[in-house]
Amino acid sequence: DIPGADGGTSALRHALDRKDVATVRANAGDAGDVLAALMAATGPADTAVAALKALKLPKAAAEERDRLLQVVEPVVAALPDLTVTVDPVEHRGFEYHSGVSFTLFARGVRGELGRGGRYATGGRTNGGAGAPATGVTLFMDSVMRSLPAADPPRRLYVPHGDGADTPGRLRAQGWITVAGLEPTDDPAAEARRLGCGHVLVDGKPRPAG
Repeated sequence: DIPGADGGTSALRHALDRKDVATVRANAGDAGDVLAALMAATGPADTAVAALKALKLPKAAAEERDRLLQVVEPVVAALPDLTVTVDPVEHRGFEYHSGVSFTLFARGVRGELGRGGRYATGGRTNGGAGAPATGVTLFMDSVMRSLPAADPPRRLYVPHGDGADTPGRLRAQGWITVAGLEPTDDPAAEARRLGCGHVLVDGKPRPAG
């Protein structure tokens, strides 16, 4: 609940999601000016931090602001090349969180890599408030999209008759070996037929052409 709001919490949350300042003011009552100022503080960490520090907030909101800055400022100082943005009114996907929360993105990758933050567990401790906890969820479909394409496997055709120890030695070097089961007049052609990019010639891998 937002102190000073006139009601219509659902409409207010929807307006905050859309960054609709006019609707926020219409539904937030006495909290309208504060929420509008928080919305205006959304953006890159350097400008957002400066804007948040300048705001005069109610005690509870000021304490949350200070906790946010205690997280953001050390991260920015330690990782100056990391892009950090701040959104003081974002709550989509964080409905059960109760403190500083975050979302991870990677440049050029569709979707979120992960999301997490502080929340209270369902256990009845600390006077019924639940135990404080912190967690993160990684979305593996997005994580996998962020990884560079794997190098194709190196398949090597070992012609029939090569020493029995040859395939093992080559596998130790990272090759996938395909052993010829019978002699062939054209080992390179046989390598290509079997899907091998290389053929063993005089004990050394050669392109199969």
